[in-house]
Amino acid sequence: AEYSPATRRGYFTSFIQTTATLGFFVSLGVILLVRQTIGVESFGEWGWRIPFLLSAFLVAVSVYIRLKMDESPLFAKIKAEGKISKNPIKESFTNKENLGMVLLALFGATAGQGVVWYTGQFYALTFIQKTCSIEFVQSYAIIAIALFLGTPLFIVFGSWSDSFGRKWIMLSGMLLAVIFYRPIYNQMFSIAQTDKETELVNLQMRQAVVSITEMGDTLNTVTINRVYENGLKVKETTKTLGEAKPETIKEVTLGNNSFWMMMALIFAQLVFVAMAYGPIAAFLVELFPTRIRYTSMSLPYHIGNGVFGGLTPFIATALFEYSKSDSNPAGDPLAGLWYPIVVAAITFVIGAIFLSNKVKGEVME
Repeated sequence: AEYSPATRRGYFTSFIQTTATLGFFVSLGVILLVRQTIGVESFGEWGWRIPFLLSAFLVAVSVYIRLKMDESPLFAKIKAEGKISKNPIKESFTNKENLGMVLLALFGATAGQGVVWYTGQFYALTFIQKTCSIEFVQSYAIIAIALFLGTPLFIVFGSWSDSFGRKWIMLSGMLLAVIFYRPIYNQMFSIAQTDKETELVNLQMRQAVVSITEMGDTLNTVTINRVYENGLKVKETTKTLGEAKPETIKEVTLGNNSFWMMMALIFAQLVFVAMAYGPIAAFLVELFPTRIRYTSMSLPYHIGNGVFGGLTPFIATALFEYSKSDSNPAGDPLAGLWYPIVVAAITFVIGAIFLSNKVKGEVME
């Protein structure tokens, strides 16, 4: 960002913003490749560790790159002039003006950006796998295609922020998320559902009984496969062991039209993500002076993404579980959305009131 010309800072830094989503895209591919190579059972038992071990190579590459990097011209200049901060933590968080900017960056930008980023990608995957019961490989394919198509939008919105300012592009992404999350997720849930009016074109039933002699019980496994007119396939496997409560696992495979409709709904969320995330690197850089920039922008960026954003799947899933009751054992499938909607809405209001809409701003030395 400090190397970039003021007129193109949003464009250049937006390439950095693509890497988080591209990393997620590559990770999906690695997981699918390992799972298909060693088999589903082996992957569930021990194979899931392989992608983590492979990432050690990337850590080594990262360390090598960082050791070879030079300081930016701005930092080198103030260092040579003896203007570097001796205690950037103290200067960032005890100086009233600087602390105010740190808090504004957090609650007026990065908190909302964080929940929008995680909802549109990680929670979207959790939702279609756990709530919609979409088959594992198909769910990964849906997310991967949406990520691949949506990634260039980070550069588009980052570039636009050079001409129209960072503020309203970022806040518009958050506002769109607040408005459209519930309709989008309601449609996602509906795509994976069947009702009495949907015509069955095929019905097969298989039953297998396996004796478990060492436990003295019999495992009954009943698998029902239903194929619907719209191409949707539902596989329900019910396992009963002795007097234990039967366990039913549902797996949905979408037809061709439903597959692409689901992907389009995920892609729409990627638009919100790109608007909120594409310009934010340039925005944060321009908010603080060089002597305390890295320290000052680290706290709002990483709390916004790591805490507010990182907890999104956990809190959203907890809200869904909390919505279950005796009268509604299935729960409200959209209950988890209240967390990102509320955080994004609060961030939008604070950002709209207090942030400035910097266009082609010079970074402070």
